[in-house]
Amino acid sequence: PSHDQKIQMTVVEAANTTTGNCHANYSNQTAVLIPSFDSRLYMLCFLPFIILLVLIPNLKFLAPFSLLANVAMTASLVFIYYYSLTNITYPINLPKVGHAKDYPLFFGTAIFAFEGIGVVLPLENKMQRPEKFSQVLYLGMGIVTFLYISLGTIGYICFGQHIGGSITLNLPNCWMYQAVKLLYCFGIFITFALQFYVPAEIIIPSVVARLSGRWETAVSLALRILLVIFTCE
Repeated sequence: PSHDQKIQMTVVEAANTTTGNCHANYSNQTAVLIPSFDSRLYMLCFLPFIILLVLIPNLKFLAPFSLLANVAMTASLVFIYYYSLTNITYPINLPKVGHAKDYPLFFGTAIFAFEGIGVVLPLENKMQRPEKFSQVLYLGMGIVTFLYISLGTIGYICFGQHIGGSITLNLPNCWMYQAVKLLYCFGIFITFALQFYVPAEIIIPSVVARLSGRWETAVSLALRILLVIFTCE
């Protein structure tokens, strides 16, 4: 399964361990209280809805979904910032410089964090005023960079060496913070179609161009469905 689908499965499985206790979790360990279903069943449940999303071919119609995803993720960030800032323990005794062996992992993670850059050129092409694109790009990337640096720093100060690969792993297993994970799950689910737009625009037109006009729509939709099923597998 893809990285996003793994996150969705983790969130759903974590719902089975939810309690009313919101005490700080410094161990990034999740206690499994109720056996979960096979992860492939979760993937199968999400698949029809993802297929419906990717059948939307126009960025104009994907924009409202992207807005919903951004609202969900912004709400999640507010809760994560609040939890991290209110659970910092003093005195702070952390190394100021990391180990040299961890630097390749850091740079790889940092580059991966900006994977959405592949959507930039299609967005510029669809803008009503493309001349304003540079300003939008600088502002957007500036905000994203600030969020990455600030949340990464605050999270490390709060959890230290126990911080998980995703800071959501350190959140308590109570309903309030499980809602945060579900909001992230929803945001990732919605933005799948936006990330899918780029490979679809590269692969599908080259195939459809070889067909007669009456088959173009049917083949285009079929290819979209097959690509999603392929990523699910």
